[in-house]
Amino acid sequence: MKKRLNLTIDSDIYDALQELPRKVNISEVVTWVFKILLEDLKKGRELTKEELDDLLKRTAEGKDFQERLKKHWGPGIDKIDTKIEKIKSAFKPKRGRK
Repeated sequence: MKKRLNLTIDSDIYDALQELPRKVNISEVVTWVFKILLEDLKKGRELTKEELDDLLKRTAEGKDFQERLKKHWGPGIDKIDTKIEKIKSAFKPKRGRK
């Protein structure tokens, strides 16, 4: 079952998303980013490339998503990659803090 979520993002991320082809749904991307982030948090570290590929290939939906994402967003995704890393780092617990 899917549930609705209102999401507010920085205008520069929004603008970058507007430049990408619509063959991959933004809601689908956000869902997979959160799934990957949750796996990162469960492991207490960032997933390796192999672990990420394994996570996506576990289901037909994940494999299809990965293929479409690479095909349609591959060239444009580099523009927002640094923003994704910034978001991920905001959710990671800071080590050594009490």
